[in-house]
Amino acid sequence: MQSYDVDLNDCGPMVLDALIKIKNEIDPTLTFRRSCREGICGSCAMTIDGANTLACIWCVIVNFVFCVPVTTLGLVKYIVVLFDAEFILQIIRQYDFAC
Repeated sequence: MQSYDVDLNDCGPMVLDALIKIKNEIDPTLTFRRSCREGICGSCAMTIDGANTLACIWCVIVNFVFCVPVTTLGLVKYIVVLFDAEFILQIIRQYDFAC
């Protein structure tokens, strides 16, 4: 398990913003997926503080955030998981329902 200190006054409010800052300024080996940054595509799915959610829509409101891969998906590297067809269909169904 790796921990990082991030100045939240120097980045955006979402977990994805903090991850991007860590990758750009602290640890370039940190690996994660991102795409739309709007909570639609699901590419930044991870378990954050015990909840399966998207890093682009989860706001950092405390001093400590715990991120791990979604446990039901296969791990590729760090917090990158292997998306299977059922996961992609679930995201599409959620998007269709929201529209």
